[in-house]
Amino acid sequence: MNAILLKSVQNPQNYAIHKAMDTISQIKSKLDIVDVIGGYLTLKKSGKNYKANCPFHGEKTPSFMVSPELQIYKCFGCGASGDIFSFVQNMEGIEFSDALEQLAEKADVKIEKNDIDHASLKKKKIYYINELTAKFYEYILLKNPNGAEGLKYLAEKRKLTNETIKSFELGYAPKARDSLQKFLKTKNVQTGEMLEAGVITKSQRDAGYIDKFRGRIIFPLREVTGKIVGFTARAIDGQEPKYLNSPETPVFHKNTYLYGLDKARVSIKSEGAVFVEGQMDVISAHQAGITNVIASSGTSLTPEQLKTLARYTDNITFCFDSDTAGIAAIYRAIELAEKQGFNIKVAAIPQKYKDIDELINSSVEKAQKMLKGATSAYDFFLADNLRKYDKAGATGKKQIMEALTPLFSKISNKILREHYTKELAEQLKVAEETIQDMLFNTGNKNRTDGYNDYNEDEKTSKGTLRGLNIEISKNTPESYFVSLLLKAEIDVIKAYLYNLQPSAFKNNQLAEIIENLKKQIEAGLTDLNIQKFVDELSQDKEMAINLYLWEIPNTEHLEKELDTAFKRLERASVKEQFNEVSEKMKLAEMQNDSDSLAKLTKEAEELKKKLI
Repeated sequence: MNAILLKSVQNPQNYAIHKAMDTISQIKSKLDIVDVIGGYLTLKKSGKNYKANCPFHGEKTPSFMVSPELQIYKCFGCGASGDIFSFVQNMEGIEFSDALEQLAEKADVKIEKNDIDHASLKKKKIYYINELTAKFYEYILLKNPNGAEGLKYLAEKRKLTNETIKSFELGYAPKARDSLQKFLKTKNVQTGEMLEAGVITKSQRDAGYIDKFRGRIIFPLREVTGKIVGFTARAIDGQEPKYLNSPETPVFHKNTYLYGLDKARVSIKSEGAVFVEGQMDVISAHQAGITNVIASSGTSLTPEQLKTLARYTDNITFCFDSDTAGIAAIYRAIELAEKQGFNIKVAAIPQKYKDIDELINSSVEKAQKMLKGATSAYDFFLADNLRKYDKAGATGKKQIMEALTPLFSKISNKILREHYTKELAEQLKVAEETIQDMLFNTGNKNRTDGYNDYNEDEKTSKGTLRGLNIEISKNTPESYFVSLLLKAEIDVIKAYLYNLQPSAFKNNQLAEIIENLKKQIEAGLTDLNIQKFVDELSQDKEMAINLYLWEIPNTEHLEKELDTAFKRLERASVKEQFNEVSEKMKLAEMQNDSDSLAKLTKEAEELKKKLI
């Protein structure tokens, strides 16, 4: 045992850190970042790197680069960067410890724990029971005669395909009182464990136990880590309640859970989230190819659910049922979401359809058009109240303003204030000054404490700043040339390095990278290992990595591209020198220094020839 490890053993905290670092190294040595990220995104080869559309912000042109040599990723659009651990954390919206556990399992690396965590063991047991329960009910639905009623309901009434049913792992709970119990007992699951998992309950008629879900369609509730935390069961024969949910357990907390997030999270990253009311709405949408749709499970929208969603997006479109309860739910949801700083839109379901599921079954195109035409929260408030009340009469105008004042008074952006002042004045045929006074003078007093004002200017500036973290534009001749050079073979690098003029690089960081490259070659470098090269840089490491990751448009003709970039760089350098000499000539003329002027004129003529 070496001295460092011995010291770590003597200090338990240091030893734990050492073991954690060793585990991370083992995982990284067994997993390739291209394979890990390729499990989420479609990667395309781009020279020595790979590229894709960034999953963390919407874009049409790929700016997300992955380097198998450096084992890192970098997006040149939003600035996101890191290794396999940070990628999984950001994609799944989980903590580092969860990402570590997930990747360790993938790499077949064991994570050692000094003490047995009883709470953790209890959770694992519940996950195991839930998994068995889901498989049992899925089997009944798809392969057992007792599931025929449920399968007919899903296929004929809800128009779900077999592929969709299997994808969402839907099941059917038989009407018998203890069919699940009997099955779980064959898997050595004890009655007390079933109770703790919430899949059985005490009978009200006798001292025995009955399956919690009977004669219902079963919706397994999977979290983003892939584990089943609970179930929702829907009645199909008029039973009450219509929906029955798992109770609170050590693994299921309905106020934080979002149904469909495990399938929608990648789409949500780039497209924002569409929030609907129920599980069938989610499933229908996904079947129709609308894959950024989620729902709460057995609860109205909660602040905790929004905090979970905030790990993935700032953008929400609410698409609740078109009935009175659905409209009221949108009002509550908007208030909660605005307090947490979300960008909010509302997709209004046409009155003739009850929910998005019904709309999709009528026309997928209409549903897509509805979502595409989602309006801002304030446009929704305005339209809803203009629909409710008679804007032509005095009483109706009064009712509209009374309803809108506490909502619109929260607007702090001046442009939005002016816009809605004019819109309301036009709709109600009332003077703009009156609207302005009601909404934004007296209305401001009505703001609730702790309310985050909707400030479009702030949100825009924050969004813009995210893209400004790239140090140098690759459109400059010098940075583009260095980016190309770092991807070339060593002989090609040498040929260009020794033809470069010191004045070619005005940027000190780039000049330093080139100087380090020269030093390493002079020290006997025979093959440019980018990881080793970056490690030996005393500074400018991030600059070198960014240059290496930049995509080259024509990798098949790298040398030709290099030659063009080199000539462009040379020309830019000569032009700079010519401008400097021209300035000196002006000064010599002013000072009547004929000798210097003659010398500078000759120098300028030589430089001018190079520019022709």
